[in-house]
Amino acid sequence: MSSRLGDTMIEPTIEFEIANVDMNNGFPASCDTCRSRQPASGETDRQRRVEVNWKHLLHTAIESSAHGLCVFDDQSRLVIGNEQHRSLYSLASSEVSPGRPVEDVLKGRHARVVGANANGQLSHYLSAIRRGEEFQTTYELQDGSFVELDMHPMSGGGFVERHRDVTELRLAEVRAEEARQELIEKQYAIDQAVIVAITDIRGTITYANDRFCDISGYTREELVGNNHRLLKSGVHSQDIFRQMYRCLARGGVWRGELCNRAKSGQLYWVDTVITPQLGPEGKPVAYMAIRVDITARKKAEAQLCHAARHDALTGLLNRAALLESLSEWLSQTQAKQQTLVVYLLDLDGFKHVNDTLGHAAGDALLKQLSGRLISVVPETALIARLGGDEFAIVQISAGDEREETQALSVDLLQTIAIPFAIESQQATVGVSIGISIAPLHGLTAPELLYKADLALYRVKSEGRSGYHVFEDEMRSRAQDRNQLVNELRASVARGEFELHYQTICEAGSLRPRSAEALVRWRHSSRGLLYPDEFIGVAEETGLMEALGRWTLERACSDAVSWPGEIKVAVNLSPAQFRGGFLFDLIIGVLMKTGLPPHRLELEVTESMLLQDEEENLLLFRQLKNIGVSFALDDFGVGYASLGSVVAFPFDKLKVDRSFTSELPSKPASRAVVASIMTLARGLNVQVTAEGVETMEQLQFLRNQGVDFVQGYLLGRPVPSDALDLTGAPLRSGLPDASCFKK
Repeated sequence: MSSRLGDTMIEPTIEFEIANVDMNNGFPASCDTCRSRQPASGETDRQRRVEVNWKHLLHTAIESSAHGLCVFDDQSRLVIGNEQHRSLYSLASSEVSPGRPVEDVLKGRHARVVGANANGQLSHYLSAIRRGEEFQTTYELQDGSFVELDMHPMSGGGFVERHRDVTELRLAEVRAEEARQELIEKQYAIDQAVIVAITDIRGTITYANDRFCDISGYTREELVGNNHRLLKSGVHSQDIFRQMYRCLARGGVWRGELCNRAKSGQLYWVDTVITPQLGPEGKPVAYMAIRVDITARKKAEAQLCHAARHDALTGLLNRAALLESLSEWLSQTQAKQQTLVVYLLDLDGFKHVNDTLGHAAGDALLKQLSGRLISVVPETALIARLGGDEFAIVQISAGDEREETQALSVDLLQTIAIPFAIESQQATVGVSIGISIAPLHGLTAPELLYKADLALYRVKSEGRSGYHVFEDEMRSRAQDRNQLVNELRASVARGEFELHYQTICEAGSLRPRSAEALVRWRHSSRGLLYPDEFIGVAEETGLMEALGRWTLERACSDAVSWPGEIKVAVNLSPAQFRGGFLFDLIIGVLMKTGLPPHRLELEVTESMLLQDEEENLLLFRQLKNIGVSFALDDFGVGYASLGSVVAFPFDKLKVDRSFTSELPSKPASRAVVASIMTLARGLNVQVTAEGVETMEQLQFLRNQGVDFVQGYLLGRPVPSDALDLTGAPLRSGLPDASCFKK
C-alpha cells in the first residue's frame, strides 16, 4: 500500500524511513541495535552508501512533486520542504531551513496571507497539529493567488503538508458563481418583465412563471395541466392560429401579437415569441412561449387612432374619417346597387351663442347637439363633425330615399330647435340642411359633399332653418357666384367702385344735416350694382376690410368740399373692427384728407356690439374724444341687448326701414317706434328714421319727435357732384320713390 503526497507516490518503506529519521546522525531513530553497536569497517561503508542513496532518493521524490511538500518530525520541526513550497509562498531558504519549528515556518507563510480570517486559520491549524488531526484550508496570498493546504499526520509522529496552487480553480469557481448569480438575476428580471410558459405538443401547459400567473389571474395550479386555449379571447380568426401551428410544426419560430383573456374576463395583449423544443429526431416535443405585455401600448395606439379619426370635442367622426368611410360605403353601395344619402348641417345662430354666452357655452351646446344627433339618426348611419358648427350625416337608404330624407330632415329640424340648457341659461339655434344623393348626384365623396354644400347654401339664401335636396340649377348659381367673387376681388384691387350719397335731413325743417355714403360697383358687363348684390359676398370672402378702407377714405375726401355744417356718414363692417388697427386707420384718413373729426359720423350695426365688447368700447371712447360721432344702424332688428346699447356712447339711433315702411298703418310698428323714442330720450341720444317714402310716414315720425329723416321722399342716392346740400324746401307732390334701391 502506498501513500500519496501531492501527485508523487512514496513507497511505505520510504514513508517509514521519513517518519523515523534521526536528524542528528541520519539513522532511523527506532534502530537501537544499530545505534549501539559499532559497525565493521566494510559494513560502515555500505551503510553510508545506502544512506546517501536513500537521502538522494527522498530529495528527488520531494523536489519532483508538482505541489509544495513539507515534512515535519514528531517535534513539529521541519525535516524537509521542496522548492515548489518556497516558490508558492515566496519564502527565503532561511525561512524553511530543516529543523525550524513549525511556528516559525507558519509565521513566514502567514506574512504573505491576506484576508480577515488569516489569524483564525493559523490558530485552527496549530490546534489541529497539537491534536494530531488532519487539516485542510485555502490561503489567499498577497499576489492574488490561492494555495490549498492539506495536512496529514504520520503514524509514528510528525506530519506531512501538501500545498497546491488552486488559483485557476478558485477563479473558475468565482466565475461560475458570478455566472450563476447573473443567471439568477436575469431569470428574476425575465420573470418580472416577461411571461414565460412551456406547453407540450398538444398545448397543455407544463410550466408557468409568476408573471404569467399575475397577468392571467390564474394560479400556477390552475394553469399547469390545462390547455392554453383557456386564455382564448375570441378576438383573432382561426387563420392566425393555423398559420402559427404550421410554422411551429416545421420547427420554425413564430412571432406575433395576440390578445388573451384573463380569468376576470379582461383582455390583455402580448407580443409573443413561440420556440419549439426539438427532440432527438428533430421534431418538436414541447413549445416555449415568451410574451411581453403590450396592453398599455395597444391602448395608447387605440387612443391615437381614435383621436386621428374623431373630433376631440364631440367624439364624432372628423372630416378625414368621414371622407374615408364615405368612399368605402360608396364602393359597397355601387356593388349592391343601393342608394346613399349625404346630409350637410350648419347651425343657424350659433355665432350669437358664442358671442353672448362665450365659447365655453358654445362648446357645451355642440356636445349636447352631438348627443341629440345620435339619438335621432339611425345607428347604421355615420355622423361627423366637419369643423365649427358644421356636421354631416351619411345614411344608406333602405327604401324610398326621398321619403327617408324628408322624415330625417324634419326630425333634425325639430330636435335641434328645442332650447339647450347651458349654465342655467337657455340657448336656441336652428339648422340648415343640404342634401345630396348617390348615385343620382355623384359617385365620389368630394362630389357629394360639394353638392350637399350647394343645397345648404340655397337653404341659407332662402332664410335658413330648412332643408333642400341638390338640384342641377344650384351648380350654375354656384358657378355664377364663384365668378362674381373673382370679379369682385379684381375690382377691389383696381378700385372699380363709386360712392353715392343720400341726404339725412332734420325732420322739422327738412334741411340737410348729413349725407350717408353708399358704395356702388361699376361692373364691366352688368353695369351699376347695388350693395345687396355684392356686400354679402365681400364679407364672406374677406374683401370687406379693403373695400371699407377705400370707402372711408373716398367719403372723407368728398366731404371736404361740402358745406362745413354737413357731416358724412360712413358704414363700418364688423370685419373692420378686427385686428385693432381701426383707430389708426381713421386718424390716418382724417389727416390725409383734412376732414375735421366732428364732421365724420360712423354707422355700425348691432352685431358689432357682440364681439370684443371691451376693446370696441375703448375704441368708441378714443374716437369720441377726438370728435367723431356714432350712430347705431338698423336698430331693433339685431341681437344686441339693451345693456350693450346703453354701454356704448352712441349719438344716434337709426330706426330700421322695416318699421318705417309699415307706418302709420301697423300698430306693432307704431309701438316699436314709440319705444325707441322713449329709450332715446332716456339715453339723451337723437333718432334718425330710415326709409321715409310717404308724407304720411313723415308726418307720423314728426309727431313722435324723431330728430332726422332719410329716404326717397327726400332724395335718392346720387354721386357727390350731383348732391344738393343747399337746403331747398321739399317740393310738394314729390312722387313716391319706393321703387328705388338704397
